[in-house]
This record gives sequence, structure tokens and C-alpha cells, in this order.
Amino acid sequence: MSKRPRQKTGLQLGFITLGVVMIGFLGIFLFGPDIGREKSAIDIAEPTMCLLDTFDDEPTQNALETLRLVAPGTFTELETAARLAQADGADTHALADLTLQALFGEFRNQALAMRSARSADYQSIMAGLATGLRQLEASDSDWCHGDQIALYLTQNETDLVPSLLAEFPYQSPQYNWAMGWMRTILLASKRAADRPVRHARPGVRDETILQQTGLSLGSEQWALALQIAAFANSEGTSYAKMQEAISNMNACQLGIAVETVSSRLPEDVRARIWADLMPEMMVGNTPYVIWRVNDYFFIG
Repeated sequence: MSKRPRQKTGLQLGFITLGVVMIGFLGIFLFGPDIGREKSAIDIAEPTMCLLDTFDDEPTQNALETLRLVAPGTFTELETAARLAQADGADTHALADLTLQALFGEFRNQALAMRSARSADYQSIMAGLATGLRQLEASDSDWCHGDQIALYLTQNETDLVPSLLAEFPYQSPQYNWAMGWMRTILLASKRAADRPVRHARPGVRDETILQQTGLSLGSEQWALALQIAAFANSEGTSYAKMQEAISNMNACQLGIAVETVSSRLPEDVRARIWADLMPEMMVGNTPYVIWRVNDYFFIG
């Protein structure tokens, strides 16, 4: 009997979620408007405020301290943008929105360094993501509902950003999680830049372990496996069919499943996979991610 159906099923039940996890990341990609849009004002403005003094909560202060350490240029731009917004009457909640946007904008800036991170740091990032997704699921967030995700996919950034910010009101559990998670990413990026680890491309052994781990996950969570398989079967057919498949998904559960599989992989396998995929996910290059998933995870 041919092993092909078993091999493909293993992927569909597990690591095709690497192609789907971009749904959960989509909001984060769109969080990063270019603070440099006000560049002329920033260039001529004299900084007269300390953003750290504006916030008295520990999560924001810790995140800002880390941003200043890892990306001082971004911190300076944020501080100046915040000063201008404050002069226009922005309150602490509005400044917190600016801070969120600047932090999530660092995904793109830190992506290159993340190619050389440690396996443990990749897993810390994924564990942090899963924690946030569990919070969103507990609050019945729209970001867990596939039909709402499908709607968001049709919106432009101008319309979408207010919806995203509404999910992270200042000092809410979701907001505090976002501050902590971005701090995790920034520190991982700094370690990768200071002490880079060179990872080879994923090979045949990695593919085999990946598929076996995915098959194990699918056997434990069959309902989730059916959602993943539906998306896998729709990919490459038509945009309408992919939209329909996304509408039937729970994006939060999918993201949590990715972290579960990632945690079960050997450290070297995990490192090679995420070194390839995570930087591309951080810049929003989902076509590449899906192509790579199909390229080295599908057999035949």
C-alpha cells in the first residue's frame, strides 16, 4: 500500500497550520504603520517629554525600556510622535495606541536578526503567542472567529487598524500581554544579533519528524484537524474557496496548535523550521510561507 496518503494526512492534520498561522499574525503585521510618515516634524522637533514618565504601569514601562535598548531610533521616533499627539490633546489611552503600533512595527525591523535566534527563543515567542490567543479565545474575540477573519482580510489597513486597537485597550489583560510578548521578541532579537546562531535549511529528517508530530496532534484533536484539512484542500483552488475555509476556522485554536506542535519538536528541528519561516511571517510574506510549507512539507 502506498504511504502517500498517510504522509499527506500527517501534514494536513498538523503542520499545514504553519501556513494558516498567518491568519493569527495578520493583525500584528497590520499594526505597524510607518511612524516616519511625520518625518519632517520629527526631524525639526525638539524632544520635550519623556514617554516613560507618561505611563505608570509596569508592562508599558518594561516594553518601552526594552524598545529603547534594542531599537533606540524607533524609540526616539515614538517619543516625538507621542509628544506631538499629546500637544494635540491625546490622552494616555491614545498614547498607548501609538506605543502598540510602534512595538508591533518592530516585527519588520527585527525580522532579519530572527533568522539567527536560538531554538529556545523561537519557542518562547510561540508560547507567548499561544498565551495571547488563549486570552482572546476566553474573551470571545472576533480574532478567533473565522468568518470575521475572512471579513478582515478584505479590509484595507486604514479601516482595519481601529478594529485591531480596540482588541487591546490600555491596561486590559490583552494589552498587558502584548507589552510582555513584544518585550520577549525584542530581547530574543537582540540576543540573536549579539550572538547569532547559524541554522541550516530544513532537510528530509526535519520533514519526517514534522509530519509525524503533526499526525500525532491531529489524532488528539480531530475536530481541529478537519479545519486544517479543509484549508489545505482549498489552498490553490480559488480565493472564494479559501475564504469559505477560513470562515469555518477558529484562528485562536489554530495558533495554539502550532505552538503545541512546535513545543514537541526536537530543538534542532524547531530551530531550522522557525529560522526559515518566522522572519518571513514577521514581515508579512505569507505567500512565501505558504509556498515553503507546500514545498517541503507536502510529499508528492
